[in-house]
Amino acid sequence: MFYHDDEKGHIIIGEAAVSLAVAGQDISVESLIKELSVMAEGDVSDAKLAEIFDARRWLQGFRKYSSREQAELHWMTMTGQENDR
Repeated sequence: MFYHDDEKGHIIIGEAAVSLAVAGQDISVESLIKELSVMAEGDVSDAKLAEIFDARRWLQGFRKYSSREQAELHWMTMTGQENDR
């Protein structure tokens, strides 16, 4: 199974995104990675720490433009948004 197919992965990244949004910060790959690091420093279970680590590792692959472009195409195709362009 790929990480992006894992619902828990979406949830942990969503938690980081909501935290950034509430703080009025920009949401980007870099800011999500940093926010996940902050979350990992908190009092979290070993299972959640593993999820955070996996999410950070997965997001690091999006630092390259080509990776983001491919993932965007995949996500848009999966949600039917490719017709909205």
